[in-house]
Formats: sequence, structure tokens, C-alpha cells
Amino acid sequence: MSDEMTLERFEELVAAYGAKVENWPQEARTDMQHILENDARTTAILARAARLDEALDGRLPDHMAVETRILQDMETFLNSDIIAFPQWQAVPRRALWSVATALAACFVGGIIIGPDLVETFIGGSDLTVSLDIISDVFLPTEPL
Repeated sequence: MSDEMTLERFEELVAAYGAKVENWPQEARTDMQHILENDARTTAILARAARLDEALDGRLPDHMAVETRILQDMETFLNSDIIAFPQWQAVPRRALWSVATALAACFVGGIIIGPDLVETFIGGSDLTVSLDIISDVFLPTEPL
């Protein structure tokens, strides 16, 4: 038996790998079997782990049955008319041109009406004077 295998280490390994010897790590298996033969307390630890393994095995569903049920449910869902998946259709070119035309009209209107609005709000008669006033008010004149 190695110096590392103590009752606490045995209990940790059994808690991690269960009571079945074939699940134990290969490098620690001989030491675990040796301490199992020589210490009576390990039998109680192993029995407790076996009961836990049995309880967990009884609660866990068979993975093949779960997989089969999921695949059947998926086929049923895909073949049903309950939910119709959206079909993406290409947008007609006419709709794209109408949107582009509306945006261009707004842009041109802003260019034409913009100076008049600036003149109304600022009070200058010339666009450059208005922009100069705006830059003096809103833009910093000193370096940051």
C-alpha cells in the first residue's frame, strides 16, 4: 500500500467514482483494494456508496429511450401544421426604389430648408454667419 492511500483518500475516491471497482481509477485501484481488505471501516463506506449508486441508477432514465422520444417528438412537430415556419421572400425592387426615393427626397428637402431654419432660429441673414454663430456657441474654441 502506498503512503498516499488513507481512509480519507479512499472515501474521496469512492465518493467520486462510486462503489464499482471497474469505475475506480486504474492507478489507485490496487491501493484501494488493499485498504478495503485491511480496514473494516472501508466496508461501511463502500456499502453507503453502493446504496447511493443504486438509488441514482434507479432515477436516471435510459438515455436511448430519451433520445428516441426526442426524435419522435421532433418528427411529429416538424410534420404538423401547428406552427408554420416563416418563409423569407425577396423584397421587390420597386419597394427598394420607393424607400430610396423617399430618403433622397428627405435629404434634398433638408438641404433646401436647412438654411432657412438656421436663419429663423439664429437670426442671421447669411448662411455663413449663421454657421459661424453656431460654431462659436456649440464648438469649443480652446484646445482640450
